[in-house]
Amino acid sequence: MMMRRGLAISIISLMEASEGIKSRNKRVLIAMDLRSYCEAVAGALQGLCPDTSVFQAEAGDLDRETARLRPDLVVCSRVTRLVEGLVPNWVELYPDHGLEAIVSLCGARSTLEGAQLSDLVSVVNRSEPAPSV
Repeated sequence: MMMRRGLAISIISLMEASEGIKSRNKRVLIAMDLRSYCEAVAGALQGLCPDTSVFQAEAGDLDRETARLRPDLVVCSRVTRLVEGLVPNWVELYPDHGLEAIVSLCGARSTLEGAQLSDLVSVVNRSEPAPSV
């Protein structure tokens, strides 16, 4: 009987300790030139990636919001030097209103022709977390 009580206390202690180590949700920042497009992409990603925190910003506020939020992934119309230097994963979606997207996952860049929502969900799922500050 004493053994079971000791084991139960150990399990409870382990559970309490692990609660402090829970990983945080991925943070995704969306900053597009067209506000309605930004809202649509953000809403779709929030619905399709429920364990992801999705934030929206005006394209002109991209650097400020990137520095403040330290997102794991940025989806934007035009990537900036700050985003390239601070964020491990980013997507430049339809730059210059073209049909391609430039994707960088931990520095490995690729180009997607005709990027779709399913491509963005895949990028969210494959993105690595930003280093802790």
